[in-house]
Amino acid sequence: MVVFRFIVVSILAILLLSPLIKSVFNITEKPVVVIIQDESGSVRSISDSSNFVKNYPAQLAALQAELAADFDIRLFSAGDQVREGISYEFADKESDLSAGANEMKSRFSGRNLGAVILATDGLFNNGSNPLYAYDELKVPVYTIGLGDTTVRKDIVINKVRHNKAAFFGNSFPVEITLDARQCQGQRVTFKINRNDKEIYSKVVELDKPRVNLIIPVVLEADQKGVNHYVATVSEVSGEISYENNRADFFVEVSDNRQQVMIIANAPHPDLAAIKDILEKNPNYEVTITMAGDQNDQIATANLVILHQLPSVNQPATAILEKISKQEIPVLYILGSQSNVTAFNKLETGVRITENRGNLNEIQAGSNTDFSYFTMEEEHLSRIASMPPLICPFGTYEATGAIQSLLTQRIGSVKTAMPLLYFKVDGNIKTGVLTGEGLWKWKLNEFSAYNESVAVSALVTKSVQFLANREKRTPFRLTYKNSFTENEQVITHAALYNPSGELINTPDARLNIIDETGKTFAYTFSKTEKSYSLIAGYLPVGHYKINASTKLGTESYSEVGSFTVTALQAELAETIANHQVLASLAAKTGGEFYTGTTIKDIAKSIKSRADIKAVSYEQKRLDDVINLKWIFGLIMLLLSLEWFFRKRSGSY
Repeated sequence: MVVFRFIVVSILAILLLSPLIKSVFNITEKPVVVIIQDESGSVRSISDSSNFVKNYPAQLAALQAELAADFDIRLFSAGDQVREGISYEFADKESDLSAGANEMKSRFSGRNLGAVILATDGLFNNGSNPLYAYDELKVPVYTIGLGDTTVRKDIVINKVRHNKAAFFGNSFPVEITLDARQCQGQRVTFKINRNDKEIYSKVVELDKPRVNLIIPVVLEADQKGVNHYVATVSEVSGEISYENNRADFFVEVSDNRQQVMIIANAPHPDLAAIKDILEKNPNYEVTITMAGDQNDQIATANLVILHQLPSVNQPATAILEKISKQEIPVLYILGSQSNVTAFNKLETGVRITENRGNLNEIQAGSNTDFSYFTMEEEHLSRIASMPPLICPFGTYEATGAIQSLLTQRIGSVKTAMPLLYFKVDGNIKTGVLTGEGLWKWKLNEFSAYNESVAVSALVTKSVQFLANREKRTPFRLTYKNSFTENEQVITHAALYNPSGELINTPDARLNIIDETGKTFAYTFSKTEKSYSLIAGYLPVGHYKINASTKLGTESYSEVGSFTVTALQAELAETIANHQVLASLAAKTGGEFYTGTTIKDIAKSIKSRADIKAVSYEQKRLDDVINLKWIFGLIMLLLSLEWFFRKRSGSY
């Protein structure tokens, strides 16, 4: 009993010192064999057997079972994205085979990766060429060629190139690529329908075994809103697929052109020059009127250009009052007819003093500190060499925070006085060109360079800066205008309190309305300080959205729209590319197999000397107190001592 107690106390004393014990383990790791299955739609659509989907999964499962005893088998699918497991649905809308190599490189770096088995038709329309991507894995790649390499009869609308948006009243180009195989001697009809109404038709003669034809079409944007166009080509008997005879596309026709109104004291060549420059940009609609005419359109203008107003004989008081009341951005152009005294009262940021009604010829210099927008150095250099503008004579003194893009240069003397400057006061933007004669700049540049890009850039960027007024509301919605059918629709929203702080205390809701008028209601999830919503995958079509929330007694809402477009990539090619698979296998030291010889892959992998299990030694330090048998020994010794003492009558 003394011995028992001595051993127990000794063990407890030793454990108080926290001793460690080193353990050595031998671990054997089987080689990993990865099977990557191409799940894109083209695999099913071009397979040369109606029983493919029924028989092929059993063949691959048999291969997996034969390899499982000696290898660690991992299954993955590739298509739109790489994911674990194989579904055999072949429904992905894109083929990105290189993504599989990138995923394996990330997952099995430092592991005993033995081989990769890639089952695909060899077609890819996204990512990089798999021939180079899989080579980086440094393991043999065994490829299984699926699909059919036979050139079959088929007509495909391969690609549609078009504008996503157009302005009402304009025309826009559409370019359709038509690909026909083994259809020689056939006549087909190509059509474009808009909202179920035919708007274009053309008969196409297919005179060769392989025809690749680009059909250019110019369509009229004569119907506002989102227009649904369907391009179709008539079917030919015996085609391998009729699904690729159609392509849908959407074009949003809007009348959101910015209205630029030029109000002049009198006719002047500058007016035509500015109008010609701006109307080359479809985003602008320009109107010219005189100061004495009715100017009711001022309220709808995004920008007003006042040419030599106020003038000596035209104070333009009513015009200036309307502009001030509506807070419309203004670009003043001064000249020989300007009333300098009246201009000084407008508080545009510069005051002209010591003016006695005289004029001065001023050339342009550039200011490198200008930050509202950028101009190319070459354009500024051209403008500096232009003929002088006619400016009111005097001293130009800054009375507020302004930024000068162009400064005045009198002969060879550079000054800090502004020639073209801008002032931003809250939401109100003002620009001033202190001289007339832009028309001379435009003609001079065209004469010297056979183009007038510098003057056009100066006018366009100035107008763009002044006319764009950022919409600032407490509740703001952020989303993409276009999604593809294999892309989840995700929207974000932000809410600001009166102090400008980002909050998400109240709930925010979103309604998505499809083309039939059906409404899908959602509630935004709250992130750390804003809102987010994943609406999932939506069918092809155009959708309107309406988001709303309430902060205190104020309700806010935002509306918009987006389009879900179809992916035709998997239907564009109907011939399997086994050549790239054979090249990939040869380059990496693997072998190429067809669907009928899958069973031979297991034998080939097992026979390789370079695909073997790896055994390595692992050492580990553990606290002795964690050994369960130590606890059992202590309890056993204490129990024996208690038993013997009890038996001898000591207790």
